Amino acid sequence: PDEKIAQVLDIRDYQQAEYLVIATKSGLVKKTTLEAYDTSRSGGVIAIKLREEDEVVSALLVNQSDDLLLVSNKGMSIRFSASDESLRPMGRDTSGNIGMHFRQDDFLLSADVITDKGFVFVVTEGGFAKRTAVEQYRIQNRGGIGIKVAKLEEKRGDIVGALIVEEDDEVLIVLASGKVVRSAVSEVPARGRDTMGVVFARFDDEDSVLGLAKNSERNLESIETGAVETVVEEQGE
Repeated sequence: PDEKIAQVLDIRDYQQAEYLVIATKSGLVKKTTLEAYDTSRSGGVIAIKLREEDEVVSALLVNQSDDLLLVSNKGMSIRFSASDESLRPMGRDTSGNIGMHFRQDDFLLSADVITDKGFVFVVTEGGFAKRTAVEQYRIQNRGGIGIKVAKLEEKRGDIVGALIVEEDDEVLIVLASGKVVRSAVSEVPARGRDTMGVVFARFDDEDSVLGLAKNSERNLESIETGAVETVVEEQGE
């Protein structure tokens, strides 16, 4: 009864990718052959053996040649190879390997696959957003604390959404009030890793950002946004 859907993947066949990678809130990452999930069982199959108090935050279709980026709630990130040498394959009914360690009160927010010309796009609870070229995230060994994805301060809030995006993508930010803020990625200026970003949206003091998603339909006019204003505004660092 306390379960919820963490990720929905569009899979046409089980040769679409080599592996399914699952990442959990505690920083564990598990890689299993995608074909291991090829079953006709209507009730589903075990995807990961979760430890107590842990939960799935991301599920990704991955090949050995890919790099993964993990981003934490407190603004840390780690990039590492998805090769078998770096992240060995495991069975479905296993817990996985350590992908990232955290400082106190931090946890894994999301995981994504790096693209060659992509940007890391993050948004904070207070409505600030930034994007940084993936080249600024060096490959590290799996299991470290990582490097900063953004400079945070209390009034801007913690990171609540992180995605790998392309220049021509569009993003949607969902607010606690149920409203949606929308924008083209290109409207947010590219910045370095250790910066605060820009004001992405203004909303009432009692509202906050809950999450971030790509607009897969790429049709901004089809999204109901309520009364929220999309504002990309520079502020001092």
